[in-house]
Amino acid sequence: MNDKNYSIVKLSNGDNIICNVINNLEDSIEVEAPLKLESHARLTKEGIAESLSLTRWMQPFCDEKKFTLQKNSIIINVPASIGLCKYYEFILKKIDGLDMIEPSEKELKQIEVEEKEEIEQLPKGNVTIH
Repeated sequence: MNDKNYSIVKLSNGDNIICNVINNLEDSIEVEAPLKLESHARLTKEGIAESLSLTRWMQPFCDEKKFTLQKNSIIINVPASIGLCKYYEFILKKIDGLDMIEPSEKELKQIEVEEKEEIEQLPKGNVTIH
């Protein structure tokens, strides 16, 4: 943890992420391994309890490991607490150990066929659907 610069970044789109800031430039920051922070409140016998989950942020949508965030999209950037840093590292290790199941070629072909069938069922011509 000594060589890491873990930060909590609140973005203007409402997302809160924890990440390792690897480069702080004049107009952007470069981060790696960002995870989205999500707080969940639930009612218990003792009252309201909050829990924190860390989920993949952009990783489900791309293969990149590093991301550049423009500073004009950042509301606040603060160092993460020691406890949160340890939890973050724990979750990163768990995610790295997971075998992400990707669709097979056969499944991808089936999805493509289903999408084509749905497109063919759409009205033809100059039709507007509201």
